[in-house]
Amino acid sequence: MRGRRCHRHGQGAGPCTCEMGNVYRFAEPIILSAIARLGRAHGYHIAQEAEGMAVTHAGLDSGIIYRTLRNLEAAGRVSSQWDTSGSGPARRVYVLTESGMRHLSEWAEVLRNLGGSLAALTKDCEQAARQSPRRSQATGLRSRADAA
Repeated sequence: MRGRRCHRHGQGAGPCTCEMGNVYRFAEPIILSAIARLGRAHGYHIAQEAEGMAVTHAGLDSGIIYRTLRNLEAAGRVSSQWDTSGSGPARRVYVLTESGMRHLSEWAEVLRNLGGSLAALTKDCEQAARQSPRRSQATGLRSRADAA
């Protein structure tokens, strides 16, 4: 994404989270990382690998995984082929493209930056929660407002 212009934030120094896909559950980086680890894999194997990487309690259900795979393929980040070699039904096998490897690197940068921001936010929340006089004042203001 370097050199590209973010539609919201303009030209930036690095990848922008607003163009990084499903940030809430981090579906893109998890799926890209799973494929990178596996090399070639069909959706079920990707889902198994991704299960251990979930960063929220919600995890990644199969709908999110297959929707993200379709989006990644449409964007040229992964390619797929049908595997008909087994005795069962044909399965789509996914591999990362060069663009997908670059995008995974961009995700690493975004996650590194996000990790620092989340650590700072966590510290701010902890400090604010310990400042009981301000908390009581806020509670008092709500009580007076409710009484009015």
